[in-house]
Parts: sequence; structure tokens; C-alpha cells
Amino acid sequence: MFQVDYDRTTNRLTIKVAGFWTADNVVALAAQVGSKAREASAIRDDFNVIVESFDFPVQANDVADLLANIMRGGMTFTSGRTAVVVGSQLNRAQAERTLVHPRVRIFMGMDEALEWLNQPQAPAIPPAG
Repeated sequence: MFQVDYDRTTNRLTIKVAGFWTADNVVALAAQVGSKAREASAIRDDFNVIVESFDFPVQANDVADLLANIMRGGMTFTSGRTAVVVGSQLNRAQAERTLVHPRVRIFMGMDEALEWLNQPQAPAIPPAG
């Protein structure tokens, strides 16, 4: 159903998801993502994330909302970007509706997702004091 790995060489957390999920699946994913994100942020706080969801059909609304909560929580561990690669236009529509964050983008292909992740990021602008 899912696999989560951090690669120090690429400084990238890879999340692979497949199948139709229940809320219990999301709870298990959240625990694994949290663990790996803490591991990655202890090494570098600017790691990127790629979510491979080619075999991940459109999910029930409650599951999609829970997955969005993982994304929001996970983005606090990094200043990097997250690319979500989907397998269909319908999946893209659901992801774009639920995974809203300035450092998250949805893609239909791995090449363009990796290209975006590998682009230099502009430094964060500190808030006005």
C-alpha cells in the first residue's frame, strides 16, 4: 500500500502509494512519514519530497482530507518542495483540490516533477519586523 524512504544522496524523501485506502491506512502512513521526515530533517532541513501515486485511484473524500493533513504537517519539517506525481487527470483534480501549499505541485510525469524539484529555490524572505 505504501513505502517511504529517505535518500541522503539526493536529499529526497520518496513516498510511494497504491490502492484504495481507508482511514486506518492513512494513520499508518502518517506514522511512517513522520518518522522519516524527522530522520531527514535531522540531516538537512531543506529536503524535497516526491510522492509517486501512479496506482493510487481517486480516494474517498475523508481519506483525501486525511492525506492533506499529512502533507500540511510534513511540510513543517522542511523548507524544500513536494512534487506529487499522479496517474490520471481525475487524480490530478483531487490532488490539486486537497494538497494546497505554496511549495507543493502536482505533476503527471516523473521527469517534469524531478526537474522542478532539482531547480534552485529562492531563499526565504524573512517576515518584516
